[in-house]
Amino acid sequence: MSRLGVFIVLGLSIAFVPAFVNAAQLNASKRQTGKPNEPPLEKFIHKVLAEGYDNDLGPNLARVLGLDPNHKTKGSERFKDDCLDNRYRSVNVVVEKIPESDRLKPISVIFLAKKTQPGASDSNWFKLKPDGSIEKAFRGLGKLTDDGHGVPGSAVDVDLDPDEAKVLLKRELDFWLKGIGLKKKPVETAKKAAPEPTQKPEAPAKSGPK
Repeated sequence: MSRLGVFIVLGLSIAFVPAFVNAAQLNASKRQTGKPNEPPLEKFIHKVLAEGYDNDLGPNLARVLGLDPNHKTKGSERFKDDCLDNRYRSVNVVVEKIPESDRLKPISVIFLAKKTQPGASDSNWFKLKPDGSIEKAFRGLGKLTDDGHGVPGSAVDVDLDPDEAKVLLKRELDFWLKGIGLKKKPVETAKKAAPEPTQKPEAPAKSGPK
């Protein structure tokens, strides 16, 4: 090989070194951060699956939502005292078990925002696909007894207008994904450390007689 050929090969080799290094650094960064471009809703679903409590929808609600009552869910909730608008909120990720595996696959996400007042309740329900598209959105109205229980036979479900559903769903997603509307817990006042006793300056040593 001529000298020129050797220089060209060496030059190309050196030129490709930074590219390999940058690719290795990028892959290492991706491994550390998991899914850097993971959509917020998908990230939230994974959080509920990891930290939520075991739950189920019950046969009546499952029927209204068009779901198998045998499906289990992972849930999370916020009581009305935690919300600025005094609504009770919950989210349930409906899951099915992946065959021959212990992993759970999300198939639906159910959001509830419920407002109660003496004698009546007003609930907004949203059934979403895991990608965030709306499958069902309706308002549940009902009467309450004096002790806050539902009056049998008083429940009425009304489908939400698509435009209204988008507005109300955005409010719920902002709450769960961004914390908008969630009351902030009071910060505990840090106790001040007791001041250390000040030491008196030492008296200068007396000089002996000259």
